[in-house]
Amino acid sequence: MYIGLDIGTSGTKASLINEEGRLLKDHQVAYGFCNTENGYRELNADEVWDAVKACLAAVGGHRGIRTITVSALGEAIIPMDASGRPLCKSISGTDIRGTQELEEIQYLLGRERLTDITGLNLSTIYSGNKILWLKKQAAKLYEEAWKIVTFQDYVIYRLTHSAVIDYSMASRTLLFDIGTNSWSEEILRALGIDRNKLSEPARGGSIVGTMEGRVAGELGLSPGIKVVVGTHDHICNAIGSGSVNYGDCANTVGTTEGLTALLHRAQLSTDSINRYQISCEPFVLPRMFNTVAWNNTSGILLKWFVQEFVREEGTAGIREVFRKLNEGMAAEPTGLLVLPHFSGAATPHMDDRSKGAILGLTLGTRREDIYKALMEGANYELALILDCLRKAGLQPGRLTATGGALSEQLLQIKADVLDMEVHTVESKQTGTLGGAILGAVAAGDFPTVAEAVEKMVRMGRTYEPESRFVKVYREKLCIYKELYQKLKEINHLL
Repeated sequence: MYIGLDIGTSGTKASLINEEGRLLKDHQVAYGFCNTENGYRELNADEVWDAVKACLAAVGGHRGIRTITVSALGEAIIPMDASGRPLCKSISGTDIRGTQELEEIQYLLGRERLTDITGLNLSTIYSGNKILWLKKQAAKLYEEAWKIVTFQDYVIYRLTHSAVIDYSMASRTLLFDIGTNSWSEEILRALGIDRNKLSEPARGGSIVGTMEGRVAGELGLSPGIKVVVGTHDHICNAIGSGSVNYGDCANTVGTTEGLTALLHRAQLSTDSINRYQISCEPFVLPRMFNTVAWNNTSGILLKWFVQEFVREEGTAGIREVFRKLNEGMAAEPTGLLVLPHFSGAATPHMDDRSKGAILGLTLGTRREDIYKALMEGANYELALILDCLRKAGLQPGRLTATGGALSEQLLQIKADVLDMEVHTVESKQTGTLGGAILGAVAAGDFPTVAEAVEKMVRMGRTYEPESRFVKVYREKLCIYKELYQKLKEINHLL
């Protein structure tokens, strides 16, 4: 048996999974930002550690647990001392701190050189510019920090007393050379950041060590359980969906929506990365990389709509409201267009000043039409990302959709808008399943990730595009592609 641990922005979950990929037990603890004032986005690392312990205690306690694999959200930083104590609240990727420092980094190294080394498009979300902010604006805190870690290496350190980070998480710092899989001495030297304050990089799926006896005893777990360094969370989702071959695309649909496509490094040039705002990071398998591309608002849009506009049915429970809306939607595409930038624009526009819009409303518009149009808008955004990949020279292959925000209706809309087969998997916990798969390989129970996936991932239904709707969506997508630019000036004025 294996435990997959997935640390996110809004909560932590752990799953106990056997060698056949069956979910035996899972547990989740929710939390959120502890400070959002003045553009700050802070998480309380102590609260997250408490959530990790609660999750591990809830699913552990069984004899025969072989590994715990730790995966997490990217970019957030935590200055900590040698005992593992956080010295301040975590600064998350969407925090405004580090914005000016990114301009300084670009000036010192140049945009193209940075992308050549890191595989990243330039964005304020990365850890490196936030560490530079810390060094300049909170120098005492920077000096006091023994290590400046992400949530992955923070939790690994608390479990094992070893500071280890995987290549994919390290790559999200803007300080990592994805060609050599090591910290970039060139970047660190230019920024004056101390290499000793960073954790040791390792390939995802590597064994870090065993659980510290005191922590294991506190949680009721065996001290002999091996701790495995996982990956950036969306990579574990890809593995848990069975996406481990070149060309595979994993589409994770939750609060936000991400696309992880597997590729060779040479398939995304520096020019393409910056032009299309699609970054490239190391996958768990040698010589394989993956994209990082996403839409800020997906499932959260549907939740917002129900909470704000279907309040009278709220007593029935949100799942029941969703069921009624899904059943009440017309089969045909709507006459509406939704720009789903309700939390700004991500890939490919990267514009946090963009706003959401609903166009085409008439007195004949029903609430079910708006609800469906929100789904269509999110998938038009996904179509833009896929279009960018094709323009960059990639040919996206098999697409597998996972996530808690999926419904049969949404999956069919996805197939029709994208004009692609959309595959699904049985597991609803692909993130923790992906971690368990890495743990199973690390334990020696499978020789390769591909063989573990074949045994532990079970495919679900495949949704075929309906030709009568594909033509309509293709025509509407042509209009949609002009929407952002036509509304950009107005949205910025707002």
